[in-house]
Amino acid sequence: MKVFLCTHNTGGVGKTTLAVHFAGVLAEEGKVLLIDCDSQADAWEFYTGEGPKKSKDFAIHRGISILTNQERTSIKRLVKLTSYNYIILDMDTLLENIVQIVLGSDPNHIFIPANVSQKYKALQKNLQNTLEVVANLEGKAAFPPEVTIVPLGIESSTVEQILRDIPRKPSQCSVSVAMDNLQDPMQEAVYRDRSYIWELPGYEHLKNYFVSLLDV
Repeated sequence: MKVFLCTHNTGGVGKTTLAVHFAGVLAEEGKVLLIDCDSQADAWEFYTGEGPKKSKDFAIHRGISILTNQERTSIKRLVKLTSYNYIILDMDTLLENIVQIVLGSDPNHIFIPANVSQKYKALQKNLQNTLEVVANLEGKAAFPPEVTIVPLGIESSTVEQILRDIPRKPSQCSVSVAMDNLQDPMQEAVYRDRSYIWELPGYEHLKNYFVSLLDV
């Protein structure tokens, strides 16, 4: 069983975008549980079409189990871990909440997206805070996880330069290949149509992008 965490100390950077597309890819590989830890519950709504009715709501859509967890309860207390091959956590932005989730879930891989619409805030201002939090936790959990910064519409070289200048970061930290600037079609797919981007005509190739991020 592998645990993937999508997080960043900035809103609107693509955490839910990564989480739901990861779920779509991994559902073809095994049993997937997507845990929505964000009060906005966008990942939950992507699959169900409505907001959750309680703090820990559960549903199954498109072959994926979805659970809300706004209280950020440890996943070991929420579910039987052996029931799933993959668990994906969609996280909110507060640093203290990130700490709580990391310690309660022991993720194998942490993905930190940076969307072009939040380029300066996500990279110049808040990326260092997020990376420092993860680095400081390495001695307190079953670590170290892989940490990947995912540029969405930003050149990888730009992110790599910023990463080099951050003094305190996780021991396994890298920048992925960048996705093209697809903010408008991605918004249409996820928030208007509740579909994966590769289901839109002309964007079928993007499924391989998410597969490559997960290395499955």
